Amino acid sequence: MKLSAFSGIMVGIASILPALCAGASASAITLEQLNQAVPSRASDGSCAAVSTPSECTTNSRAVTAINHAITKYGVTSTGEIAALIALMAYESADWQYNINHYPGRPGQGTKAMLMYDFIEKYAQQVHQSETTRVLISGGGSDAAKNSVRELVLDDDDSFGAAFWYLTTQASAYHNNPAKLRAGNADDFKEYIVSGVNAGWDDKRMSIWSQVNSAFHG
Repeated sequence: MKLSAFSGIMVGIASILPALCAGASASAITLEQLNQAVPSRASDGSCAAVSTPSECTTNSRAVTAINHAITKYGVTSTGEIAALIALMAYESADWQYNINHYPGRPGQGTKAMLMYDFIEKYAQQVHQSETTRVLISGGGSDAAKNSVRELVLDDDDSFGAAFWYLTTQASAYHNNPAKLRAGNADDFKEYIVSGVNAGWDDKRMSIWSQVNSAFHG
């Protein structure tokens, strides 16, 4: 093979590698990956020491719920999965919380800490009849909001909320080759600030970096 031809092949390979990495996909995550991503919940006894043990979830349970959500909502991009795990780990303090305690907003919760307006939309989709019944009987009271939130706090629904939000409320970031690319920190920050409309701080980046390392080494 002529050197010029070989060089051309190498240039071609180099040009497609970023696209391959950006489009990396996964049909499931492993417990080993999640333990690397969120090490504080690697031990099955880790929830015993927190202030809200009834809300806390260990990785051995979380990995099952996350994989159910990956399948249910069709989120298979590793960039998207890493972003959602990082978002949830930040919002729930490593799976410790399921409801908002500070300042204690009525109806806010799940591992993604969705605000109540989104909680109601989510609950209407996954538990329509129960949600409608609560809303009719309770109106717009804080108690009714908390009751609606309670409908989506089991493991599958709580971890699934972030996936639901991405695919239904921020769909411009889902399956978009220019968004939430694997290993792209700027894409993650954009999603948090513009897709979720949440505040940004260095801790979010630290958590994302740890999660990203678990997926990409």
